Amino acid sequence: MTLAKSTPYPGQTHSLTELEQTSWQQLASVLDERNDKPLAPGFKTMTVASRTETGADARTVVLRKVDADRKYVWFHTDVRAAKVMQFEAFPNATLLFWDEALRTQLRLTVETHLHTNDYVADEHWQTVGAGSRKNYLSEQEPGSEQPTPYPGFPPGLGASLPTPEASEAGRSNFAVIECRVLAMDYLRLSREGQLRAKFQYEPESRMAWLAP
Repeated sequence: MTLAKSTPYPGQTHSLTELEQTSWQQLASVLDERNDKPLAPGFKTMTVASRTETGADARTVVLRKVDADRKYVWFHTDVRAAKVMQFEAFPNATLLFWDEALRTQLRLTVETHLHTNDYVADEHWQTVGAGSRKNYLSEQEPGSEQPTPYPGFPPGLGASLPTPEASEAGRSNFAVIECRVLAMDYLRLSREGQLRAKFQYEPESRMAWLAP
């Protein structure tokens, strides 16, 4: 799509449809182990903002799975973490991605669903490496006060990794947060002109250019 001569964008830019498809491709590319140069490496992590009884909360998590066709994303957490109770009370949340190289922000409005003792959690658990499983062996509840610094796993492990058999003890603390994407807000920053668009998936599908 070529914009009119009055546009601040030189040359070619995406159509709304192309931009939406590209955004999902960029998200998915960070999970492709065959790709040593993902399209948007910054999208590997995201800030998750949730509602609480007294206000709001936010934290950084790692993107674990993307379904561009169905518009879902997933991340992992400790089932004892405060955010789990927040999502159960207030399922709606916002996922914020930023890639510095692309100067691009994706803001996803989502509805969350918790998976613990089901096949979804079991499938995700099989993909979790020993280094990450180690953290689910923690004897202490995330966010709980401690008399001394606590490493986030049984101190006796030190720098060692648990054996595959020992790591299975962490399964009971493992949870998957499934996020059904209701809308995506795209923003690219540039000296030549900002570019912003919104892609709504529910309750009805529509897309539009937005003023930055």
